[in-house]
Amino acid sequence: MSVSAPSGTKVGLDGAAARSGQFTRDIALAPGQAFRIRVVAGTSRPAQTVRCLPSDFPLWQVEKRSSTQAGWYMFSPDLRLGGGNVALVGEPYAVVANGDGVPVWWLRDPNAPPMDVKLVGSKQIAWSLFGYNTPSYIRNLDGAVARKLRPVDAIADFHEAMAPTADGGYLLVGNVPRDCPAVQAECVDLSPWGGPPNSRILDNVIQKLDRKGRLVWSWSTRGHIAVSESARWIPHWSGAVGPRLFGNGQPAYDVFHINSVADNGNGVVFSARHLDAAYRVIKSSGKVDWKFGGTPRAQSLKLKPDPGSFSGPHDLSVLKDGTMTLFDNGSFLGRGPRALRFSVRSRTARIVETVADSRVVASLCCGSAERMPGGNWVMTAGGGSNWVTELTAAGKPVLTMTMPSGLFTYRVDAIEPGRLSAAALRAGMDAQAPR
Repeated sequence: MSVSAPSGTKVGLDGAAARSGQFTRDIALAPGQAFRIRVVAGTSRPAQTVRCLPSDFPLWQVEKRSSTQAGWYMFSPDLRLGGGNVALVGEPYAVVANGDGVPVWWLRDPNAPPMDVKLVGSKQIAWSLFGYNTPSYIRNLDGAVARKLRPVDAIADFHEAMAPTADGGYLLVGNVPRDCPAVQAECVDLSPWGGPPNSRILDNVIQKLDRKGRLVWSWSTRGHIAVSESARWIPHWSGAVGPRLFGNGQPAYDVFHINSVADNGNGVVFSARHLDAAYRVIKSSGKVDWKFGGTPRAQSLKLKPDPGSFSGPHDLSVLKDGTMTLFDNGSFLGRGPRALRFSVRSRTARIVETVADSRVVASLCCGSAERMPGGNWVMTAGGGSNWVTELTAAGKPVLTMTMPSGLFTYRVDAIEPGRLSAAALRAGMDAQAPR
């Protein structure tokens, strides 16, 4: 480090006494380690931290046009843009970047690529792992595993790490393959929609675990959602429904594909890619309360104004004011993705806000949209672009992080200022890479 400090200004490097003038100091750092720069000019200023990135860290570019409303962005840029099945090409890092797009905290997961990186409380970070039947991890900021989560008697799903509930519990998503062809009654005839006549399908389950990890509630698509509600996706040329291979090597068709879940008072809401819709389920009875979009059924809501068709949606969220947001990919509809905010009342969903990034022309899968309290939106278009971006309500970019080599992130968690401490993140990194 070379310093040129004019008269009246002193600079201290890595804990050394502050001094004026020109001087140079060598500081040896391993990846993850940091030193601090202290500047004294009349009064002492906050110390600045310089941390050494690993050589395989995905380096993105940042364009910032105005002040951001998010204090932090949590994501993992480790999937590849393109059609068909997404494949890992980047290194498996979970990352926390600040409002300037600078990485402040990271962890290279030793098991698999992280998905759905999100804040838990104020000092823990959770993520699922890319690949079916891998547990979700909740980690302390020093990298230590605080808890592993997986559904009971079901294949763990990587799309949703976990959704917190008001009582401190968790919601998890899992998959249960039907026992076909061993039990013929378990087989499903998909031929009316272009599939095979004797098919093994996945039933999706949503489970509530209490804060000790004990199962207290479970719900399944079986008996509640008809296969016909996925009619548009079953014969699809993209092969999105499968069949896919699971634990015992038997193929199964992923006809529903729940990809996000959230607590909603006496109910649970979720989005499902291959149902082109969001649903609300009543916890006490397990019955579908309402359906937003997709193939019409008795519980379908009226939509005002008419937003047109949904396709492959992700990331349903419930806001503090009771409205909900949904990231609609618009997959294969010849348009770009969009974020919708809507309220539900008297069997009617009223669309109160629609936001889109005009730079994104299509999104095959994945992605998220989170509305900040100040009105900005933080989005990733999933397979539609290699950006993590914050937009105004009018869709104007405030900050854009462009990932390298066509990498994209499945979902980004935007953290408003005050929820997460920079000092806690730096202390966690210092514990991961002590000097």
